[in-house]
Parts: sequence; C-alpha cells; structure tokens
Amino acid sequence: MKEKDNFSFHFSSKTLIFFIFIFTTFVVVSSLSLNINHAAIAQEQQQPPFKEDLSFDIDNVTFSHHMASVNGIQLHYVMGGQGDPIVLLHGWPETWYEWRHIMPSLAKNYTVIAPDLRGLGDSSKPLTGYDGKTVAEDIHQLVTQLEFKTIFLV
Repeated sequence: MKEKDNFSFHFSSKTLIFFIFIFTTFVVVSSLSLNINHAAIAQEQQQPPFKEDLSFDIDNVTFSHHMASVNGIQLHYVMGGQGDPIVLLHGWPETWYEWRHIMPSLAKNYTVIAPDLRGLGDSSKPLTGYDGKTVAEDIHQLVTQLEFKTIFLV
C-alpha cells in the first residue's frame, strides 16, 4: 500500500521574517492612509448645511436652528418655547429630530433645547471626544453660553 504524501510548506526563518515585515508594512501604511482620509472627511463635514437661525414650525410652535462653538467644536441645536430650560439629549445614532413629536407640548411651558451631540446630525464630527465626560462638557458649555444657571435634563 502506497502512503500519501503530506503537503506542507517549509520556510526558512529569513523568509518568515520577510513575510511578517511585508505584512506589517502593509497594515501600517493602510491605517495611516485611512486616518488621513478620515481627517479630511471630518474637516469637510464641519460646515453647517443650513443658514444659522432658520426658523420653522412644528404644530404651530416656532423653533429655530442654531450653532454654538463649544469645547472646540460646532454644536448644532434647535430651540423654542418659553419658560425654564429643558435640554433633550437624543440617543445614538439619533439627532434632535428624535424629539420632534414632544417638543411642541414641552415648549408651552419650557424653553426647549434639543442639540445634536458631537458626531451626529449637523454638529461637528471630530475624530475624538466621544467619551461621556467630553460630551457632558459640550452640553455644559452650551447651557452656559445660553446663560442658563439650572436646567431640566432629559
């Protein structure tokens, strides 16, 4: 009975090191070019696609779009109503628009502020700063710029 030959590769250590070097170089160069492309895309997306302070109505209540410079980024927010301020924070991957159905009712008794969190909607899309502490600082700086001392936060 004839035995089957086992198919196998035999590499010298120099050949193996050469292949590892080529693979590592490819990975590093690819990731560098991706980071450069992401930075260019992020910079292009920082321009607001609408005219500042554009007003609109939802259920006969007027709201307006705004941009604020906070924490090194441009933060888009929608505001309307009168009374104590209430800040509506959306989830991921939503925008201020998530709150559109409840905003008119709240605006009867509150000043409604619905921002687009960093990286979403019409706000800047920086490469970093998506941790909770930085996002909280964005909102704190927005509220401070709007000269509110206390807010309701939803």
